[in-house]
Amino acid sequence: MAAKRGPADPGRRERIMAATQRLLLEEGIGGLSHRAVAREAGVPLGSTTYYFETLDDLLDGATRRLTEQYAHWLHEWGAGLGDPSPAELIEHLADLVETQLAGSRAELVLSFELMSAAMRRPELRPAAVLYAETEREVIAAHTDPHTARALVLVLDGILLQSLAARTPPSREEITAPLAALLTPEG
Repeated sequence: MAAKRGPADPGRRERIMAATQRLLLEEGIGGLSHRAVAREAGVPLGSTTYYFETLDDLLDGATRRLTEQYAHWLHEWGAGLGDPSPAELIEHLADLVETQLAGSRAELVLSFELMSAAMRRPELRPAAVLYAETEREVIAAHTDPHTARALVLVLDGILLQSLAARTPPSREEITAPLAALLTPEG
């Protein structure tokens, strides 16, 4: 049975958001248009512009939704760490990097694409920084705020370079920079 259409279609906005999210993950920011979203969602073109007047509105809504999903997952991950020692935190963060590279590649690519686009489009900056803010918040629960910020910057560098590399980083290539931040010099 086809989805209910028309004014009494309470799920239409949600279908538009889900379709936008799928398109962003498959095609990136460059593949986003009201027409493509309407086609993907199975709704009239006018519905997309009714709920989201501009492409930036669509992009902002979908990236916020993706960020909320990521934040929920990351908070659960962080809560499961308990009270790790620095050495344990290094291993947990390395596991996180490997998990993201293996299972969340499309989301990672989109997050970096969004950051890149925000360099020229200030209206995208709030959505672009949500990923890093969430990561800092979760990591800060296991270290101090300055170290958490440094760890997020290192993690972003590892992830960005890994996405562009021919092969994934070795465990040592992940843990060494983390250890430089978390292991006191002795």
